[in-house]
Amino acid sequence: MDEIIKLFKENGFGFLATVDNGRPRVRPFGFMTWDKGKLYFCTNSTKKVYKQLLESPYIEYSTTSKDMITGRISGKVVFSDDKDKKELVLNSSELVKKLYKSSDNPIFKIFYIEHGTATISDLTGENSKEIEF
Repeated sequence: MDEIIKLFKENGFGFLATVDNGRPRVRPFGFMTWDKGKLYFCTNSTKKVYKQLLESPYIEYSTTSKDMITGRISGKVVFSDDKDKKELVLNSSELVKKLYKSSDNPIFKIFYIEHGTATISDLTGENSKEIEF
């Protein structure tokens, strides 16, 4: 798991896939942090992605490095109102801090993937690794 977390942190942004009215929806999205076995992300409760995650909480997130190494995770998201975790996410990104200012901001929502599947691979597919977490 360390290898994929390193890839996510180094690249910062990737793509998050959700379901919107039964159809796939992919958007650029930032990876926030990894803490105690959980991958954390955040969003805004006024965005469509928030509604989509509430209606269908299964996602896939991926990023690709400049060397064409791809990391992918999939699993079920869980929203959290834990103040300490919201502070952790808020402080993991200057952009997030600028947008939401405080963990008490009512539209600031965090979610995590606690259990899922992670894969890391190169273009050949020969060095692919799959990890259940």
